Amino acid sequence: MLVGTFGAFGYDTPLSDEAVREAYFLGQRHDEITAHLLETYRRYFSVPKSGPHVHAVELFTPYALEVEDASKRVTNYSAQQAERDYRIRGDFVRVAVHIRFTSTYGPGGDWRAFQISLKQGGKTLEPRNVKSENTNMSLPAGRGGSRSHQTGFIVWLEYETSNLASDETTVEIDTPDGQQVVASFDLSRLR
Repeated sequence: MLVGTFGAFGYDTPLSDEAVREAYFLGQRHDEITAHLLETYRRYFSVPKSGPHVHAVELFTPYALEVEDASKRVTNYSAQQAERDYRIRGDFVRVAVHIRFTSTYGPGGDWRAFQISLKQGGKTLEPRNVKSENTNMSLPAGRGGSRSHQTGFIVWLEYETSNLASDETTVEIDTPDGQQVVASFDLSRLR
């Protein structure tokens, strides 16, 4: 039964053909089992008294990335295509840091003012790629229209899997106003 198997093997790369197929079918379920699995790769944080709100941190392994990718595909996507896409994309770990604006930290803040580190065994790992994306919410603009309002941003970091072991891993975020947020992930428990 699929429910009992996900997450049972710990972090391992490269993914076997069987693991890619399992991730594909899990993602294609589009149900609470898929959502529950993906939530195990996320950590959430409370709103601070002031400054930016580091709302969530995700650490998606290659397996979680395959589940997520398959869950976004609704039609004309097969297990065979998922295997081809995985082989083309290759293995990496993706970290996403979701930052929300607050009444004391708003638009105009620069994601580059945040220091984000992935650490394992006391060693800071260097990302192979870093990018950011604004998050927006549509607000009514009158006369049936709407306007987009920036609510924050997401910083995406990618890491080579060859630099990570199946062990305790932390994502540390130092904000421009001196806060430190730490998200811990045990890769021996995540697939």
